[in-house]
Amino acid sequence: MTETSFETSELFARLARELAEQGDLRQTTQRIVEFAVHLTGCGPAALWSLSPSEHASLLAVTDAGAGRLLSRIRHDIDDGPARTVLLSHQVVRIEDTETDPRWPRYLAALADAGLAIRSVLGYSLRLCGRQLGALMLYSAKPGYFTGDLVQIGSVLADHAAIALDAATATEKAEHLSRALQSNRRIGMAIGILMALYQLDEQQAFDLLRVASQHTHLKLRQVAEEVILTGATPSWAPRQPG
Repeated sequence: MTETSFETSELFARLARELAEQGDLRQTTQRIVEFAVHLTGCGPAALWSLSPSEHASLLAVTDAGAGRLLSRIRHDIDDGPARTVLLSHQVVRIEDTETDPRWPRYLAALADAGLAIRSVLGYSLRLCGRQLGALMLYSAKPGYFTGDLVQIGSVLADHAAIALDAATATEKAEHLSRALQSNRRIGMAIGILMALYQLDEQQAFDLLRVASQHTHLKLRQVAEEVILTGATPSWAPRQPG
């Protein structure tokens, strides 16, 4: 990095704005790793998350080929710096993958895969006690991540955690909104079936469920058909007699 302090501040201000302007969580994660490469000159950069069963999974990467190999190694050997970052919530740095004594099986698999990775720097993305992911930077040069690059990566990780938290909250809110809307439409369909076939609420819901099974449509799709046509699609019950 050759920017002055002012130019660097401007760059991080731009980073904050761009991350806030991303359309969804997927775009946010991809922009984070792209910024990591731009700011540090590393290659590739990746963002990992921790599953409920404590396995690391790849969210975004700047090099698709490297991402496939890293994911395969992670699958075969459930260990490595990304998982350590996710579990320990600490910064992890590998000066040289050929001499580092930690994660021997993982680093051996990394070398066998032919990946041009000799140094690694990883940051835990945490906010308010929540683990949001691990930002991992890789370089083909041993000892690459020193001095200013470590500080730049730290600032980027802070911005990334805030952006991820906001994008995740927005996505959850959108999912909830869609679920509520879907439930309202299903409720409308239940009301139509209750009036049309003189059913109680449970019977009308069961009718929707069985129609969903018969037509291989999702429940909300069956509900939309009921609202539009007044009958279950392609499978109507007999009138009570």
